Amino acid sequence: MKKYLFAFCALLIMVASCSKKSNPTKEKAINAAMLFSNNCARCHGADGMTGRAPNLSKITIDKNTVAQIITNGKGHMPGFEDQLSKPEIAALADWVLALKK
Repeated sequence: MKKYLFAFCALLIMVASCSKKSNPTKEKAINAAMLFSNNCARCHGADGMTGRAPNLSKITIDKNTVAQIITNGKGHMPGFEDQLSKPEIAALADWVLALKK
């Protein structure tokens, strides 16, 4: 009897582990270049260097400061806290910093 109970429990565990659905909370990969194109290129230029706003290849600030500026805005630049998620802002900050020469 114990053998059957053990086998039944093992079968239930195996079926449960095989039927797991993908995690719906797992975020999709973030395309920072597209975020930049859609939200920043109008002022900073498509390359981040040729728009009417500051040339992003010449910034000298760290990632946290870039993320804060994207979140809250600065000067004429609006904040994007309501439009972008924290992971999107972090990815965008990394992308901007990659422009530095």
